[in-house]
Amino acid sequence: MKERILWMLALSLVTILGLGGSALAQSSVADWTLNTSDGGTVNFHDTLEKGPVVVSFWATWCKPCLKEMPHLNRMAGEYGDQVTFLAVNTDNSKSVAKVAPFISSKGYDNLIVPLDTGAELSSLLQVVGIVPFLIVYDSNGREIYRHVGYKEGDEEELQHEIDQLLSLQKVDMVVDTGKPQWAEAVSATDKFKYSYSTDTEKEIFENWMDVSYQLGGFRTGIMLNSQAPSEDGDRKNEIVHRFFEFESGDASLRVGHFYGLFGRGLIFNSYEDRVIRIDTRLDGIIASTRQGRLNATAFSGSPSVRALDIRGADVEYDVGRNLFLAGTGMTYRSDNGPSAASDVFREWVASLRARQNFGFGDFYVEHGWKKGYDYNRLTDGNDEGRAFYGNLNFYHGPFSFSWEHSYYNKFAVVQAADGKTTLNRPPSLAREFAWTLLNRSPHNMNPNNETGNNLDLMYSNDDGWTVVASAAQLRDIKKTSYSFANYFDTSGDIVYELVFGSVQKDNVGPFRLTGGFGYQDNEGLRQTAVGEITWMVTPTQSWTFQAEHQHVRLGGGEGYDLGAFDVDWFKLEYETAPRWAFAAMLEINNKYDEQRPAAEGAGPFLSGQVTYTISRGGNLNLWMGSRQAGYLCSGGVCKFEPAFEGVEMYGLFRY
Repeated sequence: MKERILWMLALSLVTILGLGGSALAQSSVADWTLNTSDGGTVNFHDTLEKGPVVVSFWATWCKPCLKEMPHLNRMAGEYGDQVTFLAVNTDNSKSVAKVAPFISSKGYDNLIVPLDTGAELSSLLQVVGIVPFLIVYDSNGREIYRHVGYKEGDEEELQHEIDQLLSLQKVDMVVDTGKPQWAEAVSATDKFKYSYSTDTEKEIFENWMDVSYQLGGFRTGIMLNSQAPSEDGDRKNEIVHRFFEFESGDASLRVGHFYGLFGRGLIFNSYEDRVIRIDTRLDGIIASTRQGRLNATAFSGSPSVRALDIRGADVEYDVGRNLFLAGTGMTYRSDNGPSAASDVFREWVASLRARQNFGFGDFYVEHGWKKGYDYNRLTDGNDEGRAFYGNLNFYHGPFSFSWEHSYYNKFAVVQAADGKTTLNRPPSLAREFAWTLLNRSPHNMNPNNETGNNLDLMYSNDDGWTVVASAAQLRDIKKTSYSFANYFDTSGDIVYELVFGSVQKDNVGPFRLTGGFGYQDNEGLRQTAVGEITWMVTPTQSWTFQAEHQHVRLGGGEGYDLGAFDVDWFKLEYETAPRWAFAAMLEINNKYDEQRPAAEGAGPFLSGQVTYTISRGGNLNLWMGSRQAGYLCSGGVCKFEPAFEGVEMYGLFRY
């Protein structure tokens, strides 16, 4: 009872600090504040006061995003103080440590780079997990232009839209968005997917409608999921998200479904990924405030599939000189403990962290403690865990250096919060790549038993050369005592190993050339060679040919070898900006039957895709053929695709 009262007092304190006496926001467009890659913060409404704003969502593993970034940086320099360019990074805790070194090495000094690590802004603006995505706002906060994906030459249309906006403002004309007045406070995004499998003769139709209404500092919304049927065969219409949110001044209060991220997810990282069916949302109340140098958040909520009462709070303080100190605490009580004899189980989790940007580099460090107590097993029911994560970056001119270290011992927090995924997601040192086969066998991080290191080096110059070298090694933990020296122990067995290098040269006449090589030890040895050539026929028309080869040797245990095989993946794509993209993809291998999973066919896997980009931020795709599961960058966007054979149509509409 005392604990419940304390948590309610914490929520009330956060609310009272910021909600009392502040006026409603003047613009109907939603306001937001995010940390930036250089250690600062950016507020959207404050930025609008300076003039029009371009907001572009991107990620380090998204190949079309990386092609768009130099054009955004160039335009940001050309327009100067007239237009602000916000390149919002959407990397999760896996890769966010590499963002600042990447921006510095590439020399993108004209861009402000907010970090949307917890996908809070992506959710607010209904970006729905597809990058790149770009929005242009006029100085009144009205959406003038939206565009999903990037095709070579899309920057021509973007520059035209910005020039037209600035010319209208010069003659003091009102910008006509073509929308009724109420649409300034109402936004809706609809995403659908239809597929017919020629293998199973099964049809799937699923639709997601996300609608929100905003009036000043008040916002409410629902998300409706229609299944007729879903991949699991369900047929239903259900509201999967609903909330009420109030923002006033530097504080916000939200009731209903919510997601969140403390630090880099060591203790709390509630998120959604619709493609792989992860949704660790909580249902309850969350409040946050910014008061001077103090940022505070507190919540109380329950997962969608488990009868748990979870309380959490996070406080961060700006000491000065870009140094931030923070602490997180969380606890939950379950009437269904981890053992058959358990009736009552409680777990406490806490962490301390620090971060600082010091001009020529930055660091982040966090240490976590976990203690669980099983009330029905008083002698051996205690469960302790420890976690440590550190990141150190240095960058100067065209060079950057990044190092990460992790130690996770019995640190899974709230197991199966959505039936399968933990409520925390500590930084993983095995991250996604912008290549299909390198992502084919991802490493599943074990927050209960894993330690390792990751090192990245990058060089990029004005002549168009970019060189990247990366290495990672992860081990299981042999020494389970919690001494500081054991946090860096390397006596455990290797569970994942990576060496990767790539070279890119832009502006080789009308061509861009990229090549790379990767070595991975993950469920077998994988050696991968990749290459890509892009030919700019005209400023808005291009051909791209991508080829990847992977040699795999599978192990089946001591004294047993499943042998080796080769996989080849090819893509030929024609793009004409800003509307059309046509792609043909082929994958072949020489596996024998024992090397194939039960559901995998012999191939070859041949497919074609036609993509049409709709004005106002929409996208239509027709795909046909067969494919293996994995990340796929085609039609100007990157996303995960499951294994499939048949015909598929999917689309995105913005209203």
